[in-house]
Amino acid sequence: MTIYRPVSLRGFRNGGSLPDRILVVALWLATIAASIGLGLASIIYEWSGVPLHFGGTDVYVTIYPPLVFAAFWVLWFGFWWGFLPAYLSTLALALYSGMPVGWSLIFAFADPVGLAVFAIAYRAIPVPHDLRSLNAVLFFVLLSFVGGVFGSTGSFIWITTSNVGAQQVLPIWQGWWLGAFLQNLGIVAPVLALLGPAVTRWRSARWTGAGHADVTARHTLGGAALILGGVLLFLYLSVRLNVDAFERPLATGAATGAATLVESTRAIYWVMTVIIVFASYFGYQLFTQWKTSVTRSTEELSAANTRLAEQTEALTAALDSERVAHEQLKAAQAHLVQAEKMASLGSLVAGVAHEINTPLGIALTATSHLGDETVKLEKLSGEARLRKVDFERYVGIARETTGLVQSHIARAAGLVQSFKQLASDQVADDRRRFRLREWLEDLATGLKPAWRKAGHVMSIDCPDGVEIDGYPGALAQVLTNLVMNSLDHGFAEGQTGNLLVTVSTPDPRTVEVVYTDDGRGIPADCRAKVFDPFFTTKRSSGNTGLGLHIVFNLVTARLGGWIELDSPARAGVRFVVRFPRVAPQPAPQPVEADSAA
Repeated sequence: MTIYRPVSLRGFRNGGSLPDRILVVALWLATIAASIGLGLASIIYEWSGVPLHFGGTDVYVTIYPPLVFAAFWVLWFGFWWGFLPAYLSTLALALYSGMPVGWSLIFAFADPVGLAVFAIAYRAIPVPHDLRSLNAVLFFVLLSFVGGVFGSTGSFIWITTSNVGAQQVLPIWQGWWLGAFLQNLGIVAPVLALLGPAVTRWRSARWTGAGHADVTARHTLGGAALILGGVLLFLYLSVRLNVDAFERPLATGAATGAATLVESTRAIYWVMTVIIVFASYFGYQLFTQWKTSVTRSTEELSAANTRLAEQTEALTAALDSERVAHEQLKAAQAHLVQAEKMASLGSLVAGVAHEINTPLGIALTATSHLGDETVKLEKLSGEARLRKVDFERYVGIARETTGLVQSHIARAAGLVQSFKQLASDQVADDRRRFRLREWLEDLATGLKPAWRKAGHVMSIDCPDGVEIDGYPGALAQVLTNLVMNSLDHGFAEGQTGNLLVTVSTPDPRTVEVVYTDDGRGIPADCRAKVFDPFFTTKRSSGNTGLGLHIVFNLVTARLGGWIELDSPARAGVRFVVRFPRVAPQPAPQPVEADSAA
């Protein structure tokens, strides 16, 4: 469909091949040259004032070929492509005829103004300009008339600068607009009907960016106002010029002049009748366009509402699925957290067995040795061979053995107590008050089998008197996971190092625990992900990647604090944990309704 689709300068540069662009520019420049030549020829060969019998009277029309070329460029490529040929040819004509330069520059705008009617109207109301339908033909005829009227305003500048007699004002104006009107109907219209579709296809295939923007109510009303304004301008000028023309012959008694004006008036009445017909058609066309636009908008709105309802339904279903998946994820996460806790506790139990075995083994060896010595003493006594020196020797062995057994049993008891407290803290989730320094020392003792086995040293630097009202189980899990993370990832096999827990109190209500090691550190590309769930660099070794994620959740959710990785540029890691001395109260859990209710 040959809808008005202007080609901008940018679109022209970006579209089409180089030969295509050269061809179009060459034709355009040739058109400008031909328009200037034909415009001068219209003056030299006096193509104005051609007689034509119309409406029972003789009228005189002006033939101006440059407008034909300009009309094709406007309709096929856009307004500015036709503006220059029309403007330059009219400017050359005015200067050649002796019109002053200032008036010539203004006069040259008259014909482009008439061409602008086509660009604005076809932009506002997208009617095809291939003239293959009755609507297209009628719309083109109406625009040709209105464009001719607007373009004929230049005739008044011509009359003013040419010293034409008053009797010639009306005929010159009529001939000007009527000539442009008839040129469009007799030359432009047939060419558009024959070649318009082919030219449009050729242009669209090369400049696909040429498009017709969405038509708004503002565009439609603007085009309607322009066309109706042209009709009103014609009516005003017709009546005004006729009245002036009648007054002069009546005042001088010139009957011949009056008769001529009567004939001119009869022709104007015919034109006014045609105007009424086309104005009625334009109103019908405008109403049809408005109705089509409303129908299309209603259909688009209905389709949009349907899509919105479908999207809302799909979104609701997706939210339900996401809610179920989130609940399942929370349950799985809780299970994994508990499993991680028990796995950590299992490693400690294995270490406990090894650690307690040493003092108990020594105590068992000592008691066995004491038992052997007791059997020997009984035998000597039964044989009446017991001497004082034998008895004193036995007493010394018994004293030494008892001391050895007591010391190692006490050591084992201390280890058991530490392990018991650590296990209780990690499994239980009770809130209680505890002194941080003593608690940390017990924790270090409980973790001793793990860090001492690899040859590491763990130190505690905590001031006295720091008391916590919170959850020792959560804090134990945090520090245990940090230690285990160092043992698993921080040191190469056979490498020994130092683990340090430093405590400070930035203010009376806050505790800061800094955990550091002097191992190989964390790679820079991994630091931002260390707290992510399931992130691990040793998955092949059985690591789950949940250790530091659990640490983050416990610190933020249970202890009410925050944790950050503040690793220095050198080797080693540095975790900073800060939390309040008095832990926040946990959020109340919703009470599930009784299933029997």
